[in-house]
Amino acid sequence: MSKNGFTLIEMLIYIAIIGGILASFVSFSLSISNSRNKTYVVQEVQANTREALSIITQKIRSASGVNITNSRFDVDPGYLYLTNASTTLNPTIIRLNHDNGVVEIKEGANASTTIMADEVRVINFIFANLTGGSRENIGINMTVEYGNPSNDPNFAYSQSLQTSVSVRY
Repeated sequence: MSKNGFTLIEMLIYIAIIGGILASFVSFSLSISNSRNKTYVVQEVQANTREALSIITQKIRSASGVNITNSRFDVDPGYLYLTNASTTLNPTIIRLNHDNGVVEIKEGANASTTIMADEVRVINFIFANLTGGSRENIGINMTVEYGNPSNDPNFAYSQSLQTSVSVRY
């Protein structure tokens, strides 16, 4: 009697081994994809937060002063009125558009410009008047999150930052 074929038990064992290997490969691929998505979200939030703070810091440092009366401090959303030596830039207003959570800067009669990407939004935006000496000092507290309409945990990330900036003039 010749044994040229596989028995049923051997065939089931081979199928189970191949199925296990395929399931492991699919699971590994999904894990890599989820990690890539999470890394993208974190990088997007951090890059937008860093860029927004850089622009806000530059606007405050280059201003000739802060209009304390018109600015809104210690509340969310806060806004900041800056005065400049150039009359075409007066007033410079830094505020949060609460409709879409985007920080906007309006300089003089020019149209507002946004400084955040569409994928991220600011959920907390507070200015603080920290002036104690001859220089005006403004505190900034902001929380930025990735817009996550699907509520997928791989696309959920927020970052809070706090800093202070002095007017140089």
